[in-house]
Amino acid sequence: MNRIISSLFFCFHLVIGFSTTQVLEAQERSQATRPPNILFIAIDDLNDWTGTLQGNPQATTPNLDRLASKGIVFTNAHCAAPACGPSRSAIMSGIRPSTSGNYINKSSLIHNPILNQSVLLPEYFQRNGYFVCGAGKLFHGYHFNQELKGRGFDEYYPSKRQDLPSWKGLRFTSRPPLGGWTQRVDWGPLHPDVTVDDHPDGKTANWASKKLLNGNLKEPFFLGAGIFQPHLPNYAPQKYFDKFPLDKIQLPEGYLENDLKDVPAAHAKMAHNPWLKRIRESGQWKPAIQAYLACTAMVDDLVGQIIDALENSKYASNTIIVLWSDHGFHHGEKGRWGKYSLWQRATQVNLIWVAPGITRAGSTCGRPVNLLDIYPTLVSLTGHTPPPDQLEGKDLTKLMKNPKADWQESTVTTFGYKNYGVQSERYRYIIYEDGSEELYDHHSDRWEWTNLANRPEYADLKKRLRRQLPSHHQKDGVTYEIKN
Repeated sequence: MNRIISSLFFCFHLVIGFSTTQVLEAQERSQATRPPNILFIAIDDLNDWTGTLQGNPQATTPNLDRLASKGIVFTNAHCAAPACGPSRSAIMSGIRPSTSGNYINKSSLIHNPILNQSVLLPEYFQRNGYFVCGAGKLFHGYHFNQELKGRGFDEYYPSKRQDLPSWKGLRFTSRPPLGGWTQRVDWGPLHPDVTVDDHPDGKTANWASKKLLNGNLKEPFFLGAGIFQPHLPNYAPQKYFDKFPLDKIQLPEGYLENDLKDVPAAHAKMAHNPWLKRIRESGQWKPAIQAYLACTAMVDDLVGQIIDALENSKYASNTIIVLWSDHGFHHGEKGRWGKYSLWQRATQVNLIWVAPGITRAGSTCGRPVNLLDIYPTLVSLTGHTPPPDQLEGKDLTKLMKNPKADWQESTVTTFGYKNYGVQSERYRYIIYEDGSEELYDHHSDRWEWTNLANRPEYADLKKRLRRQLPSHHQKDGVTYEIKN
């Protein structure tokens, strides 16, 4: 319909005597005043094993790399919290975990008055005239399915009470020999007759692609697509495992035996699982890494499918794309398997923006930024007024226009009450509730093997980085209990 109106507009003005140049200029002005659409892509548990961040030389992500080449990559982006629930609650509310008290996956959202009374990101755009739709994992699953129940969305696939398409019916060729473990800590190739289209993430990508290609979306729109992989269980078709032959798999470069000898004991009080020990004892370290790489490659193809759909749709020239991952992931570094720490392996995330007329193709920015910055940036890019006294992130458009612009010295990740990781362009500083500290110089110690916190020459630096910490430390919020 928009194209028909535009054509009539063009012909009418030619008939009444305007030049072709004048008509084209008028069309451009008309398009410039239209509110931009938003394509919001979330990826779960994806660390820096991508072509854009170069965390693992074996990772292959050509579609993520292609998307990055169209806009800007923030190479020093970090999560608000290194766990799905608090990370996504912070993104969707724009509120720090230290302000809300939402620290762990079992922290409730709707029973937390600070979060429940906030204007959540989908609600914000819904209130500002956007058609808001989504599929897959955008919020933490329990928060969406049991608490929010589609709040802020006009449409959701599969439904407003089920964010992820069903895993039911998937069949597998093998299971790793980890007796007694639940399916959620599993990995392996799918049975040969199971395709990407049968996978929950394939269904999410197909839904998003069809929405874009059908051309029937009410504009302006906010379309969210939440990809679950490479979150465990790591299941993908065999062809993705074949990309990474087991005999070629390399163990993580950042792994160091006895790496924890200079680390305060406070780190162990954080959520910590025994998976690495059992993975190593059962000879599954390389197969588990292979599965993560395979699922990442599948995710990359699905992202490519969604981006291709946008580019082949009528919405291509007027749609902002933001792609993010909710936190990082350890594969043995610091003796851990998973997230749940304040080290860089768990906090660094993927953050890619394509904003027509704002971002420059192929640009990168190394300034320290946070997933908290997504909400205020989208508000700014769409020309709206932010909800009053709510957003604690920063508008990134300044860095989109000039990646070297003056910026904040550091960004903060929170994991639990008074536990903080502070990331600058060069240093990572960690301080725990008991006052114990870690400090790493990433210029000389990429993998955070040498804790400098006790060296007197760094006292002033630590003092300066401590000034970046929040002034308010909310006690733990209300937790939910899963009922059978």
